[in-house]
Amino acid sequence: MKREEYSAHNFIGKVFMPNQIDENKTYTAAIQEMENDPIFKKFVEDNGYENERASLVVFGPENFMFWYGVLADDKQMPVSGLNKFELPNSKIAEIDTPNSNMAFFSQPLNFVIPTFLDKLSKEGVTVYENLGDSEKPYVLTKLNLETKKLAQILYLDASSDDDSK
Repeated sequence: MKREEYSAHNFIGKVFMPNQIDENKTYTAAIQEMENDPIFKKFVEDNGYENERASLVVFGPENFMFWYGVLADDKQMPVSGLNKFELPNSKIAEIDTPNSNMAFFSQPLNFVIPTFLDKLSKEGVTVYENLGDSEKPYVLTKLNLETKKLAQILYLDASSDDDSK
């Protein structure tokens, strides 16, 4: 686990709501739809993101939004047909996992997120019981398809910066 300052980024992709979860409690169908979307394919190819994929969960007090796409620098602009979410410069806590693949994104969020947060808690990171109460309610997952490195990232509030349990 590492903590570091993370620069601002733009998440480029599409947003999916909780009612779009499939019977297995995953967004597998939505992800497949994105991977087959000609607009997304062209954006990825034109901008050099062929080996990058990412998901972003943005929590609210009562709900959440699931994003799927790519993480770009803060200058990258989307094209018509794709959405942009601006992620701020922030302290983050990150856990990296080697030898991962696209199947990671097909796991149920109600398994993946609590498992990740539990690992962070065991490392001394303060985690909100309800992430929607956080100033920065973001859980970002990045996968490099070439290196197979998966990075799970929790954005930390300013008050979390001094936590050194």
